[in-house]
Amino acid sequence: MTAPRAKLATHVNWPRLATGLLLVCREILAEGFMAVAVWREDYCTGHDLIDRQHRHLFDLVNQIHALAQSPEPPMGMIRQLLTEFANCAIEHFDLEERLMAEYDYPNLKVHCGIHQALVSKVQALLDKFDQASGASTVEVTQVMADWMVHHIRGEDRQMICFFQQKNPVDAGAVVG
Repeated sequence: MTAPRAKLATHVNWPRLATGLLLVCREILAEGFMAVAVWREDYCTGHDLIDRQHRHLFDLVNQIHALAQSPEPPMGMIRQLLTEFANCAIEHFDLEERLMAEYDYPNLKVHCGIHQALVSKVQALLDKFDQASGASTVEVTQVMADWMVHHIRGEDRQMICFFQQKNPVDAGAVVG
Protein backbone atom coordinates (compact mmCIF):
# COMPACT_ATOMS: atom_id res chain seq x y z
CA MET A 1 0.00 0.00 0.00
CA THR A 2 1.27 3.46 -0.82
CA ALA A 3 1.80 6.13 1.81
CA PRO A 4 -1.21 8.39 2.38
CA ARG A 5 -1.19 11.45 0.17
CA ALA A 6 -1.44 14.89 1.67
CA LYS A 7 -4.50 16.95 0.88
CA LEU A 8 -4.01 20.22 -0.91
CA ALA A 9 -3.77 23.17 1.44
CA THR A 10 -6.61 25.61 1.20
CA HIS A 11 -8.44 28.11 3.33
CA VAL A 12 -12.09 28.04 2.35
CA ASN A 13 -14.99 30.02 3.73
CA TRP A 14 -17.42 27.13 3.20
CA PRO A 15 -20.69 28.93 4.13
CA ARG A 16 -19.87 31.77 1.75
CA LEU A 17 -18.81 29.35 -0.98
CA ALA A 18 -21.96 27.25 -0.59
CA THR A 19 -24.26 30.28 -0.69
CA GLY A 20 -22.58 31.75 -3.76
CA LEU A 21 -22.40 28.41 -5.50
CA LEU A 22 -26.07 27.71 -4.88
CA LEU A 23 -27.11 31.08 -6.35
CA VAL A 24 -24.95 30.74 -9.44
CA CYS A 25 -25.93 27.11 -10.06
CA ARG A 26 -29.64 27.92 -9.75
CA GLU A 27 -29.25 30.66 -12.33
CA ILE A 28 -27.37 28.38 -14.71
CA LEU A 29 -29.77 25.46 -14.23
CA ALA A 30 -32.69 27.78 -14.99
CA GLU A 31 -31.02 28.49 -18.34
CA GLY A 32 -30.96 24.80 -19.32
CA PHE A 33 -27.46 23.73 -18.21
CA MET A 34 -26.46 20.20 -19.19
CA ALA A 35 -24.39 18.15 -16.73
CA VAL A 36 -21.01 16.99 -17.99
CA ALA A 37 -20.86 14.02 -15.59
CA VAL A 38 -24.17 12.20 -15.46
CA TRP A 39 -24.41 9.54 -12.75
CA ARG A 40 -25.99 6.30 -13.88
CA GLU A 41 -26.98 3.43 -11.66
CA ASP A 42 -24.79 1.04 -13.66
CA TYR A 43 -21.79 2.93 -12.20
CA CYS A 44 -22.66 1.53 -8.76
CA THR A 45 -19.99 -0.81 -7.47
CA GLY A 46 -22.11 -2.27 -4.69
CA HIS A 47 -19.90 -0.79 -1.96
CA ASP A 48 -21.94 1.87 -0.14
CA LEU A 49 -19.17 4.26 0.84
CA ILE A 50 -17.29 4.00 -2.45
CA ASP A 51 -20.51 4.66 -4.37
CA ARG A 52 -21.32 7.70 -2.22
CA GLN A 53 -17.82 9.07 -2.78
CA HIS A 54 -18.12 8.49 -6.53
CA ARG A 55 -21.46 10.35 -6.61
CA HIS A 56 -19.94 13.24 -4.66
CA LEU A 57 -17.07 13.49 -7.17
CA PHE A 58 -19.62 13.56 -10.00
CA ASP A 59 -21.53 16.33 -8.19
CA LEU A 60 -18.36 18.39 -7.78
CA VAL A 61 -17.49 18.08 -11.46
CA ASN A 62 -20.99 19.22 -12.41
CA GLN A 63 -20.85 22.16 -10.00
CA ILE A 64 -17.52 23.25 -11.49
CA HIS A 65 -18.89 22.81 -14.99
CA ALA A 66 -22.03 24.81 -14.14
CA LEU A 67 -19.97 27.68 -12.77
CA ALA A 68 -17.75 27.62 -15.85
CA GLN A 69 -20.83 28.11 -18.04
CA SER A 70 -21.82 31.39 -16.41
CA PRO A 71 -21.20 34.62 -18.36
CA GLU A 72 -18.56 35.69 -15.82
CA PRO A 73 -17.26 32.50 -14.23
CA PRO A 74 -16.39 32.99 -10.53
CA MET A 75 -12.81 31.77 -10.80
CA GLY A 76 -12.19 31.82 -7.04
CA MET A 77 -15.16 29.53 -6.42
CA ILE A 78 -14.14 27.29 -9.27
CA ARG A 79 -10.61 27.01 -7.87
CA GLN A 80 -11.99 26.12 -4.43
CA LEU A 81 -14.19 23.42 -5.92
CA LEU A 82 -11.28 22.06 -7.97
CA THR A 83 -9.29 21.83 -4.74
CA GLU A 84 -12.21 20.11 -3.01
CA PHE A 85 -12.42 17.64 -5.92
CA ALA A 86 -8.70 16.89 -5.62
CA ASN A 87 -8.93 16.42 -1.84
CA CYS A 88 -12.04 14.21 -2.09
CA ALA A 89 -10.35 12.11 -4.78
CA ILE A 90 -7.27 11.68 -2.56
CA GLU A 91 -9.46 10.64 0.39
CA HIS A 92 -11.38 8.24 -1.87
CA PHE A 93 -8.19 6.70 -3.27
CA ASP A 94 -6.80 6.25 0.24
CA LEU A 95 -9.97 4.34 1.21
CA GLU A 96 -9.77 2.11 -1.85
CA GLU A 97 -6.08 1.44 -1.27
CA ARG A 98 -6.66 0.51 2.39
CA LEU A 99 -9.40 -1.91 1.31
CA MET A 100 -7.23 -3.39 -1.43
CA ALA A 101 -4.44 -4.00 1.08
CA GLU A 102 -6.89 -5.47 3.62
CA TYR A 103 -8.33 -7.87 1.02
CA ASP A 104 -4.88 -8.65 -0.44
CA TYR A 105 -6.01 -7.46 -3.87
CA PRO A 106 -3.66 -8.85 -6.56
CA ASN A 107 -3.81 -5.68 -8.71
CA LEU A 108 -3.08 -3.34 -5.80
CA LYS A 109 0.13 -1.94 -7.27
CA VAL A 110 -1.38 -1.28 -10.71
CA HIS A 111 -4.55 0.26 -9.24
CA CYS A 112 -2.47 2.52 -6.94
CA GLY A 113 -0.43 3.60 -9.96
CA ILE A 114 -3.63 4.55 -11.78
CA HIS A 115 -4.72 6.57 -8.75
CA GLN A 116 -1.37 8.35 -8.61
CA ALA A 117 -1.60 9.15 -12.32
CA LEU A 118 -5.00 10.80 -11.79
CA VAL A 119 -3.74 12.80 -8.80
CA SER A 120 -0.83 14.00 -10.97
CA LYS A 121 -3.19 14.83 -13.85
CA VAL A 122 -5.55 16.79 -11.59
CA GLN A 123 -2.58 18.64 -10.08
CA ALA A 124 -1.31 19.51 -13.57
CA LEU A 125 -4.78 20.77 -14.53
CA LEU A 126 -4.90 22.85 -11.33
CA ASP A 127 -1.50 24.31 -12.16
CA LYS A 128 -2.66 25.19 -15.69
CA PHE A 129 -5.84 26.69 -14.28
CA ASP A 130 -3.83 28.80 -11.81
CA GLN A 131 -1.53 30.01 -14.59
CA ALA A 132 -4.43 30.56 -16.99
CA SER A 133 -2.32 28.79 -19.58
CA GLY A 134 -4.15 26.28 -21.62
CA ALA A 135 -6.61 24.35 -19.50
CA SER A 136 -10.08 25.83 -19.66
CA THR A 137 -12.49 24.91 -16.89
CA VAL A 138 -14.69 23.08 -19.39
CA GLU A 139 -11.67 21.04 -20.55
CA VAL A 140 -10.82 20.24 -16.92
CA THR A 141 -14.35 19.03 -16.12
CA GLN A 142 -14.55 16.95 -19.29
CA VAL A 143 -11.23 15.24 -18.51
CA MET A 144 -12.35 14.54 -14.92
CA ALA A 145 -15.76 13.22 -15.99
CA ASP A 146 -14.33 10.96 -18.71
CA TRP A 147 -11.69 9.60 -16.36
CA MET A 148 -14.18 8.88 -13.56
CA VAL A 149 -16.55 6.96 -15.81
CA HIS A 150 -13.73 4.91 -17.33
CA HIS A 151 -12.13 4.14 -13.96
CA ILE A 152 -15.38 3.28 -12.17
CA ARG A 153 -16.60 0.99 -14.95
CA GLY A 154 -13.23 -0.72 -15.23
CA GLU A 155 -10.75 -0.90 -12.37
CA ASP A 156 -13.15 -0.13 -9.52
CA ARG A 157 -15.73 -2.66 -10.63
CA GLN A 158 -13.01 -5.35 -10.89
CA MET A 159 -11.76 -4.45 -7.42
CA ILE A 160 -15.23 -4.67 -5.85
CA CYS A 161 -15.92 -8.02 -7.56
CA PHE A 162 -12.72 -9.34 -6.01
CA PHE A 163 -13.77 -8.06 -2.56
CA GLN A 164 -17.18 -9.72 -2.92
CA GLN A 165 -15.65 -13.05 -3.93
CA LYS A 166 -13.25 -12.92 -1.02
CA ASN A 167 -15.86 -11.94 1.58
CA PRO A 168 -19.41 -11.70 0.22
CA VAL A 169 -20.90 -10.84 3.61
CA ASP A 170 -19.31 -7.44 4.22
CA ALA A 171 -17.67 -6.35 0.96
CA GLY A 172 -20.40 -3.78 0.38
CA ALA A 173 -20.56 -2.59 3.97
CA VAL A 174 -19.68 0.91 4.97
CA VAL A 175 -16.18 1.07 6.37
CA GLY A 176 -14.77 4.02 8.12
